Amino acid sequence: MSSSIQRKMTILIFMCTLIPLLAHSILSYSKSANIVNEQLQDYNHYAMKQLVAVTNMHLKEMDALSRDIQGYLLALGKKISTNPKSYHEYLELNSFIDFLSFHVSPIVEGLFVITPKGDILGSRKVNSASLLENDWWTSPKNQQQVWQWSGFHSGGYYSSPQPNGPLISLVVPLHLQAAVPVGSRILVDVNAKTMTSLFRSFELDTKSYLEIRDMHGLLVYESRDKPTFSDNDYVFSETLELNSWTITARLPQSEINKSSGVIRNYGFLIGLFSLIVALIMARVLSGNFTGRIVSLHKSMLEFSRGKLDATVVVKGKDELSRLGARFNFMTEQIRSLIVNITRTEKLKNDAELRALHYQINPHLIINTLNAIQWRARMAGRSDIDRMIYHLAALLSENLDISHELVPLEEELETIGHYIKIQYYRYGDSFTYTKDIEPGIERAWIPRMTLQPLYENIFYHAFDDGVGSIALEVYRDRHQIVLSIYDDGKGIQSPSDVTRPSPPRKGRGGLGMYNVDQKIKLHFGEQYGIRIKPNDERGTIIEIRWPYQEGEKPSDEN
Repeated sequence: MSSSIQRKMTILIFMCTLIPLLAHSILSYSKSANIVNEQLQDYNHYAMKQLVAVTNMHLKEMDALSRDIQGYLLALGKKISTNPKSYHEYLELNSFIDFLSFHVSPIVEGLFVITPKGDILGSRKVNSASLLENDWWTSPKNQQQVWQWSGFHSGGYYSSPQPNGPLISLVVPLHLQAAVPVGSRILVDVNAKTMTSLFRSFELDTKSYLEIRDMHGLLVYESRDKPTFSDNDYVFSETLELNSWTITARLPQSEINKSSGVIRNYGFLIGLFSLIVALIMARVLSGNFTGRIVSLHKSMLEFSRGKLDATVVVKGKDELSRLGARFNFMTEQIRSLIVNITRTEKLKNDAELRALHYQINPHLIINTLNAIQWRARMAGRSDIDRMIYHLAALLSENLDISHELVPLEEELETIGHYIKIQYYRYGDSFTYTKDIEPGIERAWIPRMTLQPLYENIFYHAFDDGVGSIALEVYRDRHQIVLSIYDDGKGIQSPSDVTRPSPPRKGRGGLGMYNVDQKIKLHFGEQYGIRIKPNDERGTIIEIRWPYQEGEKPSDEN
């Protein structure tokens, strides 16, 4: 009987150990496999976003170079001849070649302008016959005189030394009268070695098959090794902003299952070992496993109850460690979001307090100015009469805080009153021109956007109001671009484009900074003011914001 009881106890203990072990192993495998697969997909998606961002950065650099060259060629008074016949034409040609060479960098392989006759002006020597006979150059789309992005090519038309890696090219036709004949094309060649190396690193890191096609579906790039596709593969794609290329990455199901297979194999070995040592090692193994889950659960409960600094101690590099790291990352992001929301609310509260502080009776000011205007008119002082008229109109707009967003035409009318006042102040010592694209006058813009910028010009750029100002407003796809040019003192640092700095004590900078912040608060951080030196003298202030018209946007208070 004792042997029977021993056998039963052995069977009972074995079954009591086996059933929880099998259930625990199966559930753990299922849950861990799902978590690992989600993290793997998230990582690949994040890597894809980074890949697209870097690729977009290279393409935007090419676009910026082409626009710089267009700006140079469209400048008034320039005439560049490929066969100079005078010393002046020779200087213009050399100046343009120097301009192109100045923009060449380790990434920018070459910059060229090709005339309709086939003459080439460039930063480097090339074989014109090889270039003009290149497949992508002679493509029907290129012959239609439209923007074209080439695929990756060898750049065999370069003279020694040859490019160190594949090239990607941008061809931009010139349809306007410029320093070169109409129909000329700008060619921007960028070394794509870094880009293709990034593609291969992405393929090796994520174990994915990468494919790039242009907007017409033609293949631009694909991975060297093409796996066998299945319906269960994880496929994700992104479209580039500038040229509408589609980047598609395919993660084979076999790669997704590898991590799950590793978990399954280790689970089987651990289960077998646990069955051998039975209850002794079961507690040790499960204690470590459940303890970390309990720690994570405890931290989650603390976080849900308002303890925002709750974190998990991450030890090791297994799946639970990655889960804990993801939880820590999530809590950090939430804390950062709360800080940003608090800062935004503080800015809004400060703005409301300032509005309340500076609220005065606008009717008293306007009525007083109207009385002064009436007396000036009675006294025959028409100049004072008109100056007060424009000042009253300007103050009427400034003191109206009922609407934060106004149509662009109202803002332009307000700045027109301000310019009239400056004409009365300085006379004809400055000139003012404007070029506004028809049809965008009803677009919404924050109130009092332009006046601080013009005040900055008169206070800091001009001496006694002497100079010229030009305003240009046009649409760029779904954005409005407003540029103010002046030929004043210019900015101190002629480096790359800068944004307005936070306000400091003393005069200057506060108005432009506030305008930049207002645009960001209304439309997003990607919009605002950019300041850069003018090509010849002075400064260019550029504002970009999304094109919206019709009903007032929903963020309007």
